[in-house]
Amino acid sequence: MMKPILFHDIDGVLFGEYAGEYQLRPGVSSWLRWACEHFDLVWLTAWERDRVHGLLRSLYLEDVMKSSTYGNWTNYANKETWLREAVSKLDGRPWFWIDDIQDDLSGLPAERCIRVSPIEERQLERLKEDLAGRAGFSTCQRVRKNREPKTI
Repeated sequence: MMKPILFHDIDGVLFGEYAGEYQLRPGVSSWLRWACEHFDLVWLTAWERDRVHGLLRSLYLEDVMKSSTYGNWTNYANKETWLREAVSKLDGRPWFWIDDIQDDLSGLPAERCIRVSPIEERQLERLKEDLAGRAGFSTCQRVRKNREPKTI
């Protein structure tokens, strides 16, 4: 069974305002690993592909970089126009879009479009719970038996 697609913005989603400064949100690495485990990740951002890859490399997330793709919407009026066209080609495959700015949702089902607050704390944890509920899977971590740290 194919995973749902997650169209993912960067500014306002991976970055937020903390202590009066715009900076990387806490838990970004674990969030992205979780997102890639449960979704096919498509970057839908104003960031250029090289900048996205640079961010992922700086976070030691080469696995996320290799397993995600980039949605090039720059020849369209806006992300929403590109997204409407992309979604029309999915043949009913489930998808979600997360972004801090969603201006024109006409023709896009609101239950698939999740607006992220750039200033709320714990936003990535809330987003994980929200997405899991909408996609119909649990956010519980699997318990791995016999994974005690070894003493050397």
